[in-house]
Amino acid sequence: MKTLARMLLQIAAVSVLLFAGPVNSQATLVHPVSYDMMNGSGVARGGEYNYWDATYSVNGAIPANATVDGAQLSGGSGKLTDGVIADQSHSWEWTDTSGVGHTDQNLLGTGPYVGWTWGNPTITFHFGQKVNINDITFYVDNPGNDIYGHPRGGVAAPNSIVIGSNTYDTNKPSTGQGPMAIDIKVGLSDIDQLVVTLNRDIAQDKFWLFMSEVTFDDGLSDPAAAVPEPSTVVLVAAGLAGLAMVQWRKRKAAARCR
Repeated sequence: MKTLARMLLQIAAVSVLLFAGPVNSQATLVHPVSYDMMNGSGVARGGEYNYWDATYSVNGAIPANATVDGAQLSGGSGKLTDGVIADQSHSWEWTDTSGVGHTDQNLLGTGPYVGWTWGNPTITFHFGQKVNINDITFYVDNPGNDIYGHPRGGVAAPNSIVIGSNTYDTNKPSTGQGPMAIDIKVGLSDIDQLVVTLNRDIAQDKFWLFMSEVTFDDGLSDPAAAVPEPSTVVLVAAGLAGLAMVQWRKRKAAARCR
């Protein structure tokens, strides 16, 4: 019996090590309940397609101005918080096996990007409650510069971003070849809304700014992702104990046969 007790104690120790050791947990995303901003633009401003926030909805309904250049959108949400991050540049096109051309953007304005070609768009995010925000990530298009030093396709990531009362340089690479994530550590506490302004590239009447998503991270780990359920610990311990009992009985039977 002493041998069995020793084995059970060893099992308990192993269980503690398995579930009390370091874990890789993920930070928790903070989701805005709505945002207000100036709508994107498109063909009327010289674009190849319409880059509106055409999926923007308020209480489940899409307002008429969701497809109007520069219209003020408020009280709803759309592309910038829908979880869809563009993985190709705004003008990326391809041809399928039947020879038909495709693009992620379209004249309906339902492509992944919202695009602005004048002014510096200001977006007010509403969270519906007091939250803490450690990091903000902006997913923008940055095709890079051509041989003359001008943004390819007239598109460039913002030069800087104003968050609250602070201005952050984006340090965008001039050799970029497509979408990029701009991650900014802000360390904000106890806020229920946040005003962000994207400062577009120089010669604002010429260059476009495209953005597909904005995410907010509170910098805290998700305890649900890090700590196993108590029932899981019990099941593992019970399984190990059962194996120990089988081994103990085998040893005991072998000892009797000697």
